[in-house]
Amino acid sequence: MKKEYHSSTIQRALDVLNLFKEYHALSFTDMQQRLGFNKSTLFRVLSTLSSNKYLSKDETGRYELGVNMFVLGIRISREHQLKNVAAGFMKRLSEKLDLTVHLGILDGTSVVIIEKTDPHRNIRMVSRIGSSVPVHCTGQGKTLLAYSSRETVENMIKVQGLESYTPHTITTVDGLFKELDTVRRRGYAIDDSEHEKNIMCVAVPILNEAEQIEAALSITGTIIDFPSEEAIHNTAQILKDVSYTIRRKMGYLTD
Repeated sequence: MKKEYHSSTIQRALDVLNLFKEYHALSFTDMQQRLGFNKSTLFRVLSTLSSNKYLSKDETGRYELGVNMFVLGIRISREHQLKNVAAGFMKRLSEKLDLTVHLGILDGTSVVIIEKTDPHRNIRMVSRIGSSVPVHCTGQGKTLLAYSSRETVENMIKVQGLESYTPHTITTVDGLFKELDTVRRRGYAIDDSEHEKNIMCVAVPILNEAEQIEAALSITGTIIDFPSEEAIHNTAQILKDVSYTIRRKMGYLTD
């Protein structure tokens, strides 16, 4: 990493957290001896990590990992499990429809693609696993927003804005909220050349056991692949069926 991109303050916090790969709990003195930080520096780092719940103190006054570390760990574990469960269904779906299938999650104010399956045909989507796409003008993004809180949507608008990518992009707040109402009512979202010209996407939610949004599952192709409203509706129904099966395999649904 280039030196100008390196934050020494963040590195010190990471050095502290890395100690807990080996130790369950450590005192202030333990950490100072192992890291060599001066007292004031270590105190500021520990105070910041504690106030953000990445560290906490046990009954003896020693530091241990805080609740937010476990929250992050649980999220990673759930996403990994979701990818493993969904992968096979996505592959079969891609082969059946000869279209690209994506699985995405909301990460802050963007959609991150955590799994992707391409068909065997020559035309392929340029997206890749780990990449992010806008939320307000993609099928996955609108699905994730539609089942999120209004506060989440408003924060996204405040941070990212409603940038226009094509003449079809929704760029007004009222227009976006109206679209999200439509997504919830029919149970799926459509990106009709809103992010990329001549590209269409149909997406459905994957809800967890509490009926909260966990991820979005989508089918993407060219506008030629979706020649009619009936074709879009039929694709959405297929996606809903696959989403339902994934939810059952994840244990989100009970008999």
